[in-house]
Amino acid sequence: VVVIDAGHGGKFPGAHYGGVYEKDLTLKVALQVGRLIEQGMPGVKVVYTRKTDKELGKTLADDLQARADIANGAGGDLFISIHVNAARATAARGVETLIMGESPKEQRYNENALYESNREDLIDLATEPNAAIVRARIQNLQITYGEYSMAIARCIERSFREAGRVVRRIKPQLLRVLYATDMPGVLTEIGFMSNAQEMAYMKSERGLDEIARNLYDAVRNYS
Repeated sequence: VVVIDAGHGGKFPGAHYGGVYEKDLTLKVALQVGRLIEQGMPGVKVVYTRKTDKELGKTLADDLQARADIANGAGGDLFISIHVNAARATAARGVETLIMGESPKEQRYNENALYESNREDLIDLATEPNAAIVRARIQNLQITYGEYSMAIARCIERSFREAGRVVRRIKPQLLRVLYATDMPGVLTEIGFMSNAQEMAYMKSERGLDEIARNLYDAVRNYS
C-alpha cells in the first residue's frame, strides 16, 4: 500500500509565484504518480490523501494529522508527501528529499529555504511542551522505519539524478506529517518555485510528466 500525499490544498495553498500555487503542482504530480503505479505495479494499492483541491482540517496542524490518519488507516507500507520548495534566494535550485529525524536547529528550517508560512509543518522541540515524549517517539520511528525511509529517499535521489536534475542532499527534519505516520516515509521537494527555470519546468506538461515518472521509478526500485 503506497500512500501519496499531495502537499497543501484548499485554504492552505503553500508557496505561490505568478499565480501558480504549490497545492496545484503537488496535486498534479500526485495524481500522475498514482496512475503510473496503478498501471505499472498491479500488486500495489494506491491511496491518496486528497484527489481534489481541498484542505483536510480547520487548522494546519489538523490538516497534517488528517493526512497521517488516512495513511495509518489504510495500513500504508510507504508514505510519500510531495511538496515544492521556495527560497528567498532565487538562485536556489534542485530537488530535495526529507526524512524524519532531529537535526541541528540551524538546519531544521531547511537552511532558511522555507518561507515563514511553511514553518508550521515542522516540530520545534524548543517550544514543544512534551519534548522528551516527542523525542522518544522520533527515536522509535528512526529505529523502526529509518532504514526503509532512507532507502526510498535514496531511490528518489538516484531517479532524479539519472534524469539530470540537480539533487540536494537528503536531510533529516522534524516534519509533523512524518512524525504522525506509522510507516516508512519521505517528503520530497520537487523543485524551487522561486527559481524561474525550475518553475517553468514544473509548470510544463513535460516537466510534470517527468517528475511523476521519476517518483514512480523510485517507488518501483524501492519495491
